[in-house]
Amino acid sequence: MTDTHDIDYVTGFRDRLGLPGIVDVHTHFMPEQVLRKVWGYFDTAGPLVGNREWPITYRDEEQVRLKTLRGFGVRAFTSMIYPHKPDMAEWLNGWSADFAARTPDCLHTSTFYPEPGAAAYVRAALESGTRIFKLHIQVGDYDPGDPRLDEVWGLVQDAGVPVVTHCGSGPAAGTFTGPGP
Repeated sequence: MTDTHDIDYVTGFRDRLGLPGIVDVHTHFMPEQVLRKVWGYFDTAGPLVGNREWPITYRDEEQVRLKTLRGFGVRAFTSMIYPHKPDMAEWLNGWSADFAARTPDCLHTSTFYPEPGAAAYVRAALESGTRIFKLHIQVGDYDPGDPRLDEVWGLVQDAGVPVVTHCGSGPAAGTFTGPGP
């Protein structure tokens, strides 16, 4: 549950800056079974979170998390889906399109992975109204320069749709993350 202190803090922040609301580009809404696995991974303090505790603050069911965001004055947000293996991105994109259709303040979010067919499902996502893409290079453990993504990058560039990419070296470095790659 949201602490009223959190809401008061964010409301005060918005008021001080004269902001009518907030757009949060890093919120995770995923299919329930995927979200449970992600939360479970954080619970194990595995290597992708630097083998340290990383508690999920807003571990609530979907409607409660939506109410929390809106209580903070968030006017628009993303679902930040991402695959960790082949044959997952297109399915996640379908779920995310449905979520955005039933949640008007959620920006239609999509993702992709270096695999055969990626250009086709990215084209379909763009045609259906995707507003932002999310890539998680660390979790997916892939090179964003993979030739299987050449056409995908061209489609995204031509459409002018932004891509949020988790490619930093924290909380733990990956093969294709950090300043080196």
